[in-house]
Amino acid sequence: MLALAVLTFIGLGVPPAVAAPDEEWVEPISVHGEAHPTATMRAAKLAGFRDLGPLMGMRDTTSSYTVVVRDVDDDGWDDLFIGHHGHLGELFMNGHAGQVSTGFSSVATFYDSIHQRRDRHGCTIDDVNVDGLDDIFCAKGARSGTSKKWNELWMQGPRNEWTDEAAAYGVEDHWGRGRFPAFIDLNHDEYPDLFIGNDIPRKDDRRTPNRTFINVRGERFKEVRLGVSREIGDTCTDVADYDEDGREDLLICGRHRLFLFRRLPKGFRDVRERVNLPWVRATAAKFADLDRDGDLDLVYLTLDRVEVRMQRADHSFGPVAASRPLLHGHGVAVGDPDGDGDADIYVVEGCVGRENQDDWLLVNDGTGRHFKLRRAGHVADGCGDTAAAVDMDRDGMDEFVVLNGGGKDQPLDLDGPDQVLTMGDWRP
Repeated sequence: MLALAVLTFIGLGVPPAVAAPDEEWVEPISVHGEAHPTATMRAAKLAGFRDLGPLMGMRDTTSSYTVVVRDVDDDGWDDLFIGHHGHLGELFMNGHAGQVSTGFSSVATFYDSIHQRRDRHGCTIDDVNVDGLDDIFCAKGARSGTSKKWNELWMQGPRNEWTDEAAAYGVEDHWGRGRFPAFIDLNHDEYPDLFIGNDIPRKDDRRTPNRTFINVRGERFKEVRLGVSREIGDTCTDVADYDEDGREDLLICGRHRLFLFRRLPKGFRDVRERVNLPWVRATAAKFADLDRDGDLDLVYLTLDRVEVRMQRADHSFGPVAASRPLLHGHGVAVGDPDGDGDADIYVVEGCVGRENQDDWLLVNDGTGRHFKLRRAGHVADGCGDTAAAVDMDRDGMDEFVVLNGGGKDQPLDLDGPDQVLTMGDWRP
């Protein structure tokens, strides 16, 4: 085996060329400009994924924007909603024969047939009227803030029959540059409430703040101001009770920096400074328990780095625990593809000079500080966009659903495949 080469990256440096199959490299982590000897990422062979997408009828050339994992039919098997930028949304149900998965298959498509312009962005799923049938909310763009638009709320009923009721429920948000919405619990009743994230700015004089809505008995939504209705932008959204106080908090990638809004009894408080969030323009971010201590840690991407910070006892985040340079960090997912019980990190790289870059799998050793860095393979077409983890066949090894159709802030004319990557042995 070739000797290990020790490499240090400073500032906006780019990663080295990918190592040969029998070669690996070690990168000391840079913390405040100094090498950090205890946190390393090692890069070696390909991750060993197979792409199941073609076996399940996933689109091999398409635009992309969002993927949502949820057990839509409540049968114990997770399903998928894939939203393609600007037009089609598809619901893929996870079929099974007894306890054996037969894979995903498209069962419903969603078109905005009410309005002439299509510009679908992020989507989220929950049972809005608590009738036992899940519903789908999708945010729409507004031509970079130059026109009026209409969000979509696809209410289900009867089963697998869908009607857009956004106007009736009061969530069209005509002037918001819709990006990444999320259902959230704002008042501890049984009805899911709604956060709508909007990009900034508009090119006219209209406002485009992020918004929160209380669900009124499953019959309509009422906008409320709880400290989040601000024009800060939204390029990612994650909802979690990160401090375990029984209230859900909001992690938002703002247009210019990362925000954490902690939920208090009377509203949200911007706690980004007190919890030691970095002043970075994050392209993606997610909470995850990376060291198996029960607390949610933080992983985020910028265009040129992926970084991990661990949650401390006072619910702030420590210094960078692990870091690696990127070429165009665009999307992130956390799951356990190798089935060892540790949360690993899948990093989606976008395009550089209209050329799609290889994605990366960061294989966790269980501490959240040491990762083996493995190349996740090459997709020649499109631009890497986003990803989500799902244990399709319930074998304890997560698959990663990876979209490669550009998504936000990348060329609209470079379409790519929707992938389902597995390290397991599932066969149709």
